[in-house]
Amino acid sequence: MTPFTRAELAAELDRAQRKGWDRIMASVELDKALPAGILLAIASQETDMNDVVGDGGHGRGLFQIDDRSHQDFLARVGASGAGKKPPIPKAADHAGSLLASNITFGAGKGVPQSRRLKFGLSAYNAGAGGALKGLQEHGDPDARTTGGDYGASVLARFAMFQSLLGTATLPVLKRNKRGRRVTDLKVKLKAWFDKHAPGVWDTFGVNPGPFFGVKLETAVKDFQRRNKLEIDGKAGKDTFDVLARG
Repeated sequence: MTPFTRAELAAELDRAQRKGWDRIMASVELDKALPAGILLAIASQETDMNDVVGDGGHGRGLFQIDDRSHQDFLARVGASGAGKKPPIPKAADHAGSLLASNITFGAGKGVPQSRRLKFGLSAYNAGAGGALKGLQEHGDPDARTTGGDYGASVLARFAMFQSLLGTATLPVLKRNKRGRRVTDLKVKLKAWFDKHAPGVWDTFGVNPGPFFGVKLETAVKDFQRRNKLEIDGKAGKDTFDVLARG
């Protein structure tokens, strides 16, 4: 695992904030139901938060999108020529899509929820097939990644960025919000109620999908009441923290 310090990551975060990259990444994370700060961690792992061409000219931009595997994407955004880089918003969206797709792939292959984020990160480096083989053959999706620790290293950076960010970029979901993170909230709430209060979730009548309506607000309030949280019907850090603990 490549060593890093808190000061180094703080400098990287400062650069991302000054350039507005953090807001772009946060928007992608919200849209694709990814944890806040995970794209910062990938960019840190790949380039130390620099929009550069690397890997002998094959790694393009902040997220080192490889021109040998993603020619169609690079051509679509005008970055297929030697030395060209994709625009940051397009690159962040593509990186987020890759990670979300990898996580979904892992779920379909039976990867436990607690290990899916690492699996998705390993797959970002080694491909979904490589991460799956690493998991099946060695019990670790990192086994076929560069250095054998890519996912673990990104997760370590992610934890540091979360500490640096505090709650600043954690999105609060409330009535009339829309997006994939709302869909993810519904899935997690249903799982929590099914485990801790069987049958209760169905009484709320929450419809699946990306819209945060009155019925979901009622469910959130009930969840908050049961967990002795502030009862405001808004899913913020405290709500997500309890859901993350299962």
